[in-house]
Amino acid sequence: ILVMGLSCNNSDNKTATTKEQNLKEKVNILLDSCWNAQLTDQLGTITTTDFSRVLNGIRVAQNTIEMEAHMKVFFKAFPDLEIKIDDIYYEDQKVFFQWNAQGTNTGEFGEVEATGKKVNINGLSHLFFTPEGNLNREVVYYNELELLQQLGYSLSQPNLE
Repeated sequence: ILVMGLSCNNSDNKTATTKEQNLKEKVNILLDSCWNAQLTDQLGTITTTDFSRVLNGIRVAQNTIEMEAHMKVFFKAFPDLEIKIDDIYYEDQKVFFQWNAQGTNTGEFGEVEATGKKVNINGLSHLFFTPEGNLNREVVYYNELELLQQLGYSLSQPNLE
């Protein structure tokens, strides 16, 4: 009975390790291929058709086509964009990681002309995967004001009249 119990427990550990390894592979594709190598066509290999991205509380993409367009805004503004993971945590079908993004603003960012300034931003991402291991939602938080300040923008005092 003890041997059966240990072998079942060992099987559970192998399954958990395999699931975590699958999530690690998907996170690597997302960061290394999709973001850092700017191969947005790789999104379809790791996401569900109804994938969504929420950035600072705002839904910016509701499928992979919208996500590709969203990513290209950053690629145009920061062609040398590089994202690195500082810390990562896996739990069931969820992944949490702190990241650092660096790049030089040499292209238009939305409707704003390039500033030529370097940025160094930290953020937090929460990824949600299906039981089959496909990414179906990403929630991202970072200090957008800090990004704009690094690009040379500042807040002005509000008009109280």
